[in-house]
Amino acid sequence: MRTRLAGNALANLVQALVGAALLFGLYRYINGALGVERLGIWSVVLATASASRLADLGLSAGVTRFVARDRSRGMSQRAVEVIDTAALTLMVAVGALLPLLYPLISRLLPRLFHGEHLESAMEILPFALVSLWLTIVGAVFQGGLDGCQRMDLRAALVVISQALLLLLAVVLVPRYGLVGLAWAQIGQGLFLMAAGRWLLRRALPCLSSLPRKWSGSALREMLGYGANVQAATVSMLLLDPVAKALMARFGGAATAGYFEVANQVVLKVRALIVSANQAIVPHVATLEEAEPSRLGHLYRDNMSLLVVVTLPVFALLIAWAGGFSWLLLGAYQPEFVFLVTLLAVAWSANIFAGPAYFSNLGTGRVGWNTFSHVLMGTLNVGLGWLLGRSYGAHGVAFGYAIALIAGSATLIGVYGYLHRIRWQAKSTHGHLVLIGASLAVAVFGWSAPLRMNGSGLVWVPISLLLPPVVLGVSVWCHPVRRRLLNSLLAWRARV
Repeated sequence: MRTRLAGNALANLVQALVGAALLFGLYRYINGALGVERLGIWSVVLATASASRLADLGLSAGVTRFVARDRSRGMSQRAVEVIDTAALTLMVAVGALLPLLYPLISRLLPRLFHGEHLESAMEILPFALVSLWLTIVGAVFQGGLDGCQRMDLRAALVVISQALLLLLAVVLVPRYGLVGLAWAQIGQGLFLMAAGRWLLRRALPCLSSLPRKWSGSALREMLGYGANVQAATVSMLLLDPVAKALMARFGGAATAGYFEVANQVVLKVRALIVSANQAIVPHVATLEEAEPSRLGHLYRDNMSLLVVVTLPVFALLIAWAGGFSWLLLGAYQPEFVFLVTLLAVAWSANIFAGPAYFSNLGTGRVGWNTFSHVLMGTLNVGLGWLLGRSYGAHGVAFGYAIALIAGSATLIGVYGYLHRIRWQAKSTHGHLVLIGASLAVAVFGWSAPLRMNGSGLVWVPISLLLPPVVLGVSVWCHPVRRRLLNSLLAWRARV
């Protein structure tokens, strides 16, 4: 079981690394071919179209848990019913919602864009809705792969789809502009749906080529679990999509573009950490059935490891924000660097809610996950609007960050209280050294940002080399690093 868990975590990590490289390549290409304003329009339209996820009913998230549970009980046919029921239901439900959403979003976009920007947004809206329909259905099959604990197959599927998106964009964007990018996303969605089903059949041979086993009892069970998950989905629509829309309203299309790229940079770095943690969802579902007493120990180990990994990684991200600006945008953009720094602080706090969040998903007790999402979404809407009216795009960004931190802190506190888990650092001295080094690197990066041109070239070697050296020494001296290394060596010996 541990070998499979480690393999799944590694697959998620590889997917995050390769996926980040492909996404950043796509952003650099779009920025060069279309400009940051078109990139902002694209991100805002996709965010508003994501309202179609309201018809998801929480089914795609529940597939992983129920497939893992049914397979652990030797009920493969029931797992097939879960997958097919979710796929068929979403094909109909999401497909029925899209025609209703189109006129609503069409009325919203004129409040965010004007003139040529509005024309571009309206032009790609139908394509965005279709691509999301394909992606939502395809997510069912990816959830089935996770439930079968074949995250290696799911990771390969996602990475290939991202490479396909980049290739199609390079072919179509020069000829069709922003519409070409929209067509590329439809191609990616078709691939995710078709190839996802094909790969899932390899992991679950009793699955048919096309979905055909609809089960009312399976749907009722998933809806019971998915009610809280769906409430969380609705709340998350009040987070990222609303933030992008407010960015466009109070800062313009270019600012929305900077926010999109900055947020994706931070999220991809976060994914390097969280994706490995996500592998515990089917593992927790199995432990809940076999060894529930081990859940608390798993949680404490996760938190200890996250401290050692998260602080230096995000400190380094802040220190290198200027380099990311040059790499993705072709120049040093102060607005982008500011957003990366602020979002890095917010999302790093959110990472520590991961063990509680994924443990709740694995056990099926997702009510507090929902509450944290509701809190984030509500605060983001309220603070984003109030601060945006007073301070413009920077106010929207601060509202977004405050919402993330508040919701994450609530989930961590409630989980620890309900499960009577007291996480304590086993080495106060080691943590103080690590915190001090991370703060020093972050402040250094903020006060002496990494620039790749002009007089800033003098600082390039220092800005590139000094932060990882300082952080590397502090991590190397930390006791958790030694325990982790011993565990990895022991796991390698077993393999």
